[in-house]
Amino acid sequence: MYNYEYHIFRELRWGCDPDSEEKNEEAHMKSIVYDQQSSSHRLTRLYIGALSTIALLALLGQIVIQFSLLRQSSDALVINLAGRQRMLSQELTKAALAIYVTTEATTRATNVAEMRSVEALWIQSHNGLQHGDAGLGLPGNNSDVVKRLFASIQPSFQAMVNAADQLLIFVGRDQASPITILRAGILPFLQILLTQVQIFLPEMNTVVSQYQSESEGRVNQLKVIELSLLVLTLVVLAFEGSLIFRPALQRLGKSVKALTRAEQQIADHMKELEHKSAELEVAFAEAMAAHRKVMPHARVVAFGRYQVQGAMGSYYAVESRQIEGNLLLTCECPMYHRNLICTHSLAAASLHSALLRNQQHGMPPSPSKRIDSSALDFRNQLKG
Repeated sequence: MYNYEYHIFRELRWGCDPDSEEKNEEAHMKSIVYDQQSSSHRLTRLYIGALSTIALLALLGQIVIQFSLLRQSSDALVINLAGRQRMLSQELTKAALAIYVTTEATTRATNVAEMRSVEALWIQSHNGLQHGDAGLGLPGNNSDVVKRLFASIQPSFQAMVNAADQLLIFVGRDQASPITILRAGILPFLQILLTQVQIFLPEMNTVVSQYQSESEGRVNQLKVIELSLLVLTLVVLAFEGSLIFRPALQRLGKSVKALTRAEQQIADHMKELEHKSAELEVAFAEAMAAHRKVMPHARVVAFGRYQVQGAMGSYYAVESRQIEGNLLLTCECPMYHRNLICTHSLAAASLHSALLRNQQHGMPPSPSKRIDSSALDFRNQLKG
């Protein structure tokens, strides 16, 4: 009987099945922890996505800048060699004049060698600027405007090349001729060089100016790209702050508040349960003391339905009920409705335990049999 009544006391103490209450609290805490973990995982994914976006923009900016710097170094070389073409054309003409005025054979030979070297470098640079030259570091990727300018300069360039070649051939063939004959033979080619160089120089200036203009345009374009990347990065940061980090922080704050509120509710609930437990322990102790002093008169109406005599002589109905898989004996007296336990329910519990033991020994009780205190000694049942 003691084990059965103690289980009833545990149920009354917790208001329901204590194991079920503990499971509910555990499930509630697990739910809160799961929400916290989910919020943390979402925040982690958003944070990684934001950092990846910024890293991608930084990488894109570096790629654009490095490519532009490489292009700028190439542009500087192209502009430098294009400007040198003007100087080489003048050096070519100057060497031809030196050959014309020189009277000494040794000096003339030096001038001829210089003219050949200048002409070779001039032709190589001219072709490299148009079509590219790995030895000179020229890419040869000219714009349509530059190609048209080189096409317009080609006639004067070719005329100067032809005149220089014929002059060198003539000097090499007639070196032993008198100076007057040499000068007479050189003069027509020299006149062509002097005439064409006046055409070549301004046209080559135009080419150099176009190269410089295009290079400056690419620099300005690089500035625009860098500014655009900066603006885009700031926009992405603002977007991440307003649509990612701010909501994430708000959710995190709500989760912390919810966790704090849940902890407070659990603490309040535990205090309330402790207070009820103390009250029920007192009531249970009083009921057990009264039960031991006075054994109420009880009788069986049917199995699971009993009548127990109160202190004033009136009988109270006590019924057994299954609540959430647990057997409870409920009484109609005011004490039971107030404390969920009374002497009548405890007496009926003793009688019910005795009847259950009889069933286990193969002696099922008769529903119509009436058992009172003169026919059944509860103290003997308790001892049994």
